Order: sequence, then structure tokens, then C-alpha cells
Amino acid sequence: MIRLAIAGAGALVLLPVLFIGATAGDDHQLAVIPQGVDGIPGTVLLAYAQAAARLEESYPGCVGMSWPVLAGIGKVESDHAAGHEVSSSGDVNPPIIGPRLDGGGAGGNTTSHTDSDDGRWDGDTDFDRAVGSMQFIPTTWASHGLDATGDGTADPHNVVDAAWSSAVYLCVSAPETETVDFTDEEDLEAALLRYNHSDAYVREVRGHIEHYTGLAAQAATRVPVVGSGASSAQGRAAAEWALDQVGKPYLWGGTGPHAFDCSGLTMQAWAAAGVSIPRVTTDQVNAGTRIGLGELQPGDLLFYDTGSGASPTHVTMYVGGGQMVNAPRTGQLIRVEPVDGDYYSARFVAAVRPG
Repeated sequence: MIRLAIAGAGALVLLPVLFIGATAGDDHQLAVIPQGVDGIPGTVLLAYAQAAARLEESYPGCVGMSWPVLAGIGKVESDHAAGHEVSSSGDVNPPIIGPRLDGGGAGGNTTSHTDSDDGRWDGDTDFDRAVGSMQFIPTTWASHGLDATGDGTADPHNVVDAAWSSAVYLCVSAPETETVDFTDEEDLEAALLRYNHSDAYVREVRGHIEHYTGLAAQAATRVPVVGSGASSAQGRAAAEWALDQVGKPYLWGGTGPHAFDCSGLTMQAWAAAGVSIPRVTTDQVNAGTRIGLGELQPGDLLFYDTGSGASPTHVTMYVGGGQMVNAPRTGQLIRVEPVDGDYYSARFVAAVRPG
């Protein structure tokens, strides 16, 4: 794989924490990231965190992946898509396209890579160019690019697909008999060298990983308080359970354990916390206390009118830090996204605290 570094540095600022996913293990503890890191768009930060959180479950031979590892790579490769618009679904506009790999030395490349994708990803029908926020060359994307959004296309210009593909590549590019432990210094260095066989590259990425790891450690010390106040133990348990389901598919009528619809997910999340709520959205909206958006705590339910039946027609769960777990619709995966996203904000009906 060839990676072309795009220079750029910015100050990093720790902001309130965001609960983003569960780490592996029987206790299902939440991993935490800063809600915001200066220089990393929120959608990009979520993409790193979600990819890291789901890697070990999908690839048991790889352990210890964390969002700082992917952020370190993303910093060097594209400065986290700096100068580009990143939509709430992860699409980058305009696309990030590296220099032509014609062997002329641009970006340190002296090996010619003739066109392999008919210009599909890089717009160049003569030579390949590295593409996307994680700078895959088209040949590598063809063999290792993955669809993490569930839209049917593995797209290097989508930060969710790119982050997940990078996490998986760091894992599967190791010899088949090896377990990869990203907390082990030697394993981490070997993985980064597989990503880009350059000692200078590895040193630069590891410097950023160390910095982001420091931010993650600071965030972990702030877990007890989210938003305007401490959450209830049951609400937090429900949010933790819902976050454990991120990456599973939407299924109309689904109540788990392998797939869910929106209200099936929220019902089962609260059941895991010891609270029984109704099965369907139109009943769930009346099964608790109405609250304002400024009062949200993890576990609270957010209801929307998406125009497909009696209102409200859709429900999500607040998990802290301005984010919600959402089982959106057929063909999509359960995901974490901002509460204030344009689509759902325009269709908001009510917020309810069960019980």
C-alpha cells in the first residue's frame, strides 16, 4: 500500500466526553473519546471510534485497537480531511485525491502505478492516485475496501468506509497465524509498517497516536458527568447496551440479537437495564416523562415523524455528548450520529425518559 502524507497540524483541545462504543470483554465497558478534538471533524472522529470499537468483535485475532491509532494514520494521510466538507453520513466533498503515481517522485513515490480502476475513484485513466481520507491506492481498495455504512458501496471517499477498511487492513495484513495486539509496541509498529513501509512514516504516525492517547486518557477521567448532569444507572446501562449493537443491520420487526428495527433496539436496550417498555414507537412515546432537549441524559428516547405512518414513526436513543444510537432503515446499519443532524432535527416530535 502507498500512503501520501498531507502536511498540516492544529491545536488539539479536549472537550466534554462522548460515549461511543463498547470495548471487548464480559463487562462491556464503554470506550470514551473526547466529544470534540480540534482539527478532527465530528463525523471523522466518530468513524475512527466506531471502527476501533467493532474490530475485535469482527476479527477476534486482533485486540487492543483504539481510535487514536486510526486518528494517527488519518492525521498523516489527510489531516482528517482538512479543507473538505464531511457530511453527517461520512461523504467527503470534494474527494481527496493524491498526486499522480507515475514514478516522478511526487509524495516520495518513485514507482509507477498505471491506472487500475479506469479512473473510478481518482479520476485518472492513465495512472493511479491515492484516494480518500486514509489514502488507499485503487488496487488496495479493490482488495480491501469495505462498506461500513451499509449503503451497498465500499467508497474510499466516505470516512466511515475508509476508517473501517483501514482498521481491518491493519489486522488482516498480518501473517495468518499471528494475533495482532495493538497495545503491544512491536505489533503496532509492524502493523503501521504494513500500512506504509517507511520508518519515518511510522515515527510520525506514532507521535500523533501518543498525543491522541493522552486525550483519550483525559476523557476517561471525566466519564461520571455527561451533558447537564449525571445519568441514571439504568439509563446509562441502556445506552451501553445500545452502543454494543452498533454495526448490526436494521431489520423491520427485528428485536435481536443479530438485527433490530428502531423500536426493537430501544425496547431491548431498556430491557437489558431492567426496565420494560412497549414494543412499538407510538406506544413508547407515552411510556415515560416528556423532557426538553436541554435535559437529555443517556438512555432517553428521541421520537421523530419520518412520514411513514402514525406519528411518531421513528425512535432513537440518546447516548451522551450530543449523539444518539440510530437503527435507521432497511439496508442500513445501526450507527451513532449527532442529535442535531439536519434530517432528524427537522422531524423531531418529542424526547421521553422511560420509567
